[in-house]
Amino acid sequence: MLIETLSKQQWETYRITTRCHICEKSFASDDTPVCDHCHLSGRYCGPAHANCNLNYKNSLYIPIIFHNLLGYDTHFIIKEIAYEGHVDVLSIEQKKNKKKISFTKYVKDTAERADSRKCIKL
Repeated sequence: MLIETLSKQQWETYRITTRCHICEKSFASDDTPVCDHCHLSGRYCGPAHANCNLNYKNSLYIPIIFHNLLGYDTHFIIKEIAYEGHVDVLSIEQKKNKKKISFTKYVKDTAERADSRKCIKL
């Protein structure tokens, strides 16, 4: 996804910044900060060293795997985990007699700075 258009204030902050938002170290005189952004939402995150930006990993996703869950009625599980916040259910995939279902629970209480896009996803 492409980066969102930066506001005037974001550009000004980017232009005068002295620290990488990922490692929090100062930029050297020969460093050119890059615009780090979320590749899922396109939202601008902040200025970063090129290496920090390339090596940064999003740790907001925690995979949980259920074996043979599709053989059971998952409706009651989805209903229980969706009590607060929301759940995305992806389509069922079938390959060689194996069926897969995928759903994501967004843990809203873990949102960073009231930004629901930065919450933990299970």
